[in-house]
Amino acid sequence: MDYKKIYQNIEEYYSYEDKNIWRNKFHIEMPFGLVNDPNGLSYYNGEYYIFYQWNPFGCEHKTKHWGLVKTKDFINFTKPEIILKPEEWFDKNGCYSGGAYVKDDTLKLFYTGNVKDSNNERKSYQCMVDYKDGSFEKKGVLIDKQPEGYTAHFRDPMIFVENEIYYMIVGVQTEDLKGRALIYKSDDINKWSFAGELKTDVDNLGYMWECPNIIKVNEDKFAFMFSPQGLKEEEFKYQNIYQSGYLIGELNFDDVSLNNHTEFKEIDMGFDFYAPQVFNHDGKNIMIGWIGMPDKDDEYLSSEYGWMFGLTMPRVLEYKDNVLYQRPLELLEELRESKIMDLKNQYVDDYSININSRTIECNLDLDMNNSNNIELKFKFKDEYISILYNKEDEICTLDRNNMEFGGKGIRKFKLKANKSLKLHMFIDNSFMEIYYQDGLETTTLVYFPKSDSFEIEIKNSVKINELQIWNLRRINYGK
Repeated sequence: MDYKKIYQNIEEYYSYEDKNIWRNKFHIEMPFGLVNDPNGLSYYNGEYYIFYQWNPFGCEHKTKHWGLVKTKDFINFTKPEIILKPEEWFDKNGCYSGGAYVKDDTLKLFYTGNVKDSNNERKSYQCMVDYKDGSFEKKGVLIDKQPEGYTAHFRDPMIFVENEIYYMIVGVQTEDLKGRALIYKSDDINKWSFAGELKTDVDNLGYMWECPNIIKVNEDKFAFMFSPQGLKEEEFKYQNIYQSGYLIGELNFDDVSLNNHTEFKEIDMGFDFYAPQVFNHDGKNIMIGWIGMPDKDDEYLSSEYGWMFGLTMPRVLEYKDNVLYQRPLELLEELRESKIMDLKNQYVDDYSININSRTIECNLDLDMNNSNNIELKFKFKDEYISILYNKEDEICTLDRNNMEFGGKGIRKFKLKANKSLKLHMFIDNSFMEIYYQDGLETTTLVYFPKSDSFEIEIKNSVKINELQIWNLRRINYGK
């Protein structure tokens, strides 16, 4: 593998401005290749470290490396670099996902080494890396095999600490093809013992649980976040091929059980969100997800130009009313370059806004006291994406069937909006992230418009309580 050429291509890419109309301006994406799961999210030596799965050699799900960008403000980033390469006996077919933990002055990375033999039989190794002063050392295999009763679909280690004991949670599949999570524990973060399968009241929720996280949401409650595969689609949930969501309950460390937990709730109701990872900094649980979806590669047309997928902007998770609300990290307000609209208390009828940019933040609050149906359209000449809300039925519908390129379909979810419908939207050149009702729900989606033309249209007669729109600046990739 010619890594020297890869780094030359990175330098060359950032020496000019990419004019492709689908290139995103303020979302993390790579100059080339395929990006998927965020990995090793952490705050270390005064910077946010954002690792991610990256195949720098093409737009296929193979040759998985760990890439890295660092930032202090989510505006100025280091140029992408390759940190982990699949070149050891224990990771030769891919350095798969995992987490990180800062211990003393070292950033410890944990990942799954993927190995396949000549018969395509899989072996999965849980591995550790020490990262310090810009260099790293693979420490090798910590856990060399899954316990009895589970298949080799055994991956994505994440670390958390409680009562000065280190815990590792790993996604796994049982031999009777059910998704589960396993817990290991350690006194020193180097030697691990099997503590048991995480016990929940969930028995049959898919055939594999990927990317598990355990996060503390208050003094008594923990959220178990994971990405189950194999759920049957229903009208208002499980509408993607794979899902990501959480249970919230009380974690008993003696028998590794999550007790009195909620039902599984999806974390994002859009088309293109998977494999989120959460880390804690400054008292905040911060989440970044993958903007993409496995096994749907034909929908992502940017591959024709040599790149695929990206990462969400950082979201803060807040526990309230027994669910996780999401909001943009405060630092993202620094992306606002100029305010281009500020309306309050205005009655409109089929109101439209022509915008000369498709890289905006929009905060919209619509009065629902005298309205039962609202339709919002994002128009690109003769194409559009719509959001329809029915107050009486409490149904929100996201529809991208009227786009020519890329993935289509609708996503429907339940949403209560009695007095007003609140939408906080980040619209980039081919990514959208939308927060509903102060982050009670979100939708993330990819779109590929034919035209640079952009217009927002509010159908029906309605009172706009508030409408603010900002142009957002481009993030920079420097040294």
